[in-house]
Amino acid sequence: PVAVQQWCDLITHYAHANNLDPNLIAAVILQESGGNPDAYSKSGAVGLMQVMPEDGLARDFICANGPCFAGRPSMKELQDPAFNIAFGSQMLSGLILKHGSIREALKAYGPMNVGYSYADIIINIYEKYQ
Repeated sequence: PVAVQQWCDLITHYAHANNLDPNLIAAVILQESGGNPDAYSKSGAVGLMQVMPEDGLARDFICANGPCFAGRPSMKELQDPAFNIAFGSQMLSGLILKHGSIREALKAYGPMNVGYSYADIIINIYEKYQ
């Protein structure tokens, strides 16, 4: 879709920088924001790749050791398309290394408590645009 293609240069750059297929990043962007850099979810995720920031609504999410998203970028930083794609791509790459597969990584990247449904949606989009 054109809404995602407009970010092609950034997607390609940061995908390669993080050893990812650009089509995988594009699939995440399509599902998460539809290519809208100003996207803001009801849970507080921000930008093209819908990353949870350290502030805003996300500040109120408390985990066992304190705020869940402490140390994350700010909403303002994540509203910048280049920063959002850079951070989201790096995060996804780290999750793939940690979990050993794209499907497991996407499960961890996506919303909590939805099982593999989020991962399967992204993988279906990814495969559709191969």
